[in-house]
Amino acid sequence: MKHSFTLATLLLFYLLVPAQQCTTGSFDVCTGNKSVTGNFINATLIPGTGNALMAGAKYKYEYAIPFLNLDAVLSIDDVVNVAIVKLDDDNTTAGGIQQPSMFAPQIMPAQKLGCTASTGYAEFTIKFYTHYNGTVLPPAGAEIAVAGLHLFNYDMDGFTTGNDGWVRELHSVKMSGADPANYYAPGTELQAANFTPGWILAYGSTKERTGLAYCDEVTEKTIYSNPQTGISFRLGYDFKAPSTGCNAALQPTRDYAVRMGCFYLPAAGPLPVSLINFNGSNITGKNVLRWTSLQEHDVTSYEIQRSIDGTNYEVAGNVKANGLTSEQQYSFTDPETSLAAKNVYYRIRIVDVEHSMKLTNTVIIKAVSSKAAVMTVFPNPSNDNTQLRITVQKAGQGVVTITDVAGSLVSTQQVTLLQGNNILPLNNTQKLSEGYYTITLAVNNETYTARLLIWK
Repeated sequence: MKHSFTLATLLLFYLLVPAQQCTTGSFDVCTGNKSVTGNFINATLIPGTGNALMAGAKYKYEYAIPFLNLDAVLSIDDVVNVAIVKLDDDNTTAGGIQQPSMFAPQIMPAQKLGCTASTGYAEFTIKFYTHYNGTVLPPAGAEIAVAGLHLFNYDMDGFTTGNDGWVRELHSVKMSGADPANYYAPGTELQAANFTPGWILAYGSTKERTGLAYCDEVTEKTIYSNPQTGISFRLGYDFKAPSTGCNAALQPTRDYAVRMGCFYLPAAGPLPVSLINFNGSNITGKNVLRWTSLQEHDVTSYEIQRSIDGTNYEVAGNVKANGLTSEQQYSFTDPETSLAAKNVYYRIRIVDVEHSMKLTNTVIIKAVSSKAAVMTVFPNPSNDNTQLRITVQKAGQGVVTITDVAGSLVSTQQVTLLQGNNILPLNNTQKLSEGYYTITLAVNNETYTARLLIWK
């Protein structure tokens, strides 16, 4: 992909070099009835994982696979003889159209190339997870396996330098068993090569294109035949120093463009555990889930997923599995306390050693009104030591008023209520005359009433 030229160099290039062959539309397609749907945009550095653009740093992409409701975490595993100038240029364009969904890093040699041959690369790993809020690193084992994964590496080109030298882009993918396989279009200008054991390497063309080119001749297609929880790949450069005409100041920044897609979730198969029951309820303002398992085979954990609309789910938390075949009791309290006034849908993803998407049935915890069902007075009838008894979902400051049968205000009292059960002493009821009174409590924008009979 392009690097910086002077205007004079560009004019000479266009005058002396014929237009490059560029075939489009027939190669960068998915096998089967799928589409390229990755959406790698707005990468966010995960705090505590490492310095930005350096080895060890990890970044979160929200909804990287939108229609599967999956996030992705990209890690920079290694940086060898290069510097990452920009992790992902969301302003990358092709044919004048912005292409933010691609993973488009900018990478340059760590130092001037000089007149000595060299190679460098940045190594990345991308893993997939059920969507979750925040920028924490998901727990190990929470990865989701996706099937049908295709990796398209566009515009793998370069340029010549001196009499017989070149700078060309390189791309390599890490093997996972028999996966993946690389494919090249007819008339390709790319060169497959051996590199490090366990990796498949391809070198780019030495014929520079202008901007981001979708040309089949400089596009590599990588296909994974088995479901993957993540993939590792390298992007970098290969420099051959020329025999004569060496440019000692050469240090080009290269733009890369990788698109991931063709995803689908593999068939889940039977659950690797028997769930005897799975239920939930709201207890004092918090949603609590309980389930009982039997025969946990290769189960590592339970990933709790929640949804407000019953369609789009996110991770609410994880519970480690005991991994036993006997009956096991589990519970989970949703830390999000603002959900009590909403209908909330819950399901459990059974996380096994295959990282598959095996889901339980859905449990609905219905909205709980903040208003108590009833407020009672005790004892009733009463003469002294009278109490209000009430359960509220939210703590607050309240006002208790007592009115007589004529509607005249008899007394006012400030009270403090805690979340849950409350017993509130009523002041000075021994001074009230015999008869009926109305007790009113106003708290948290709600009003509660009860009748009191004073009998002496």
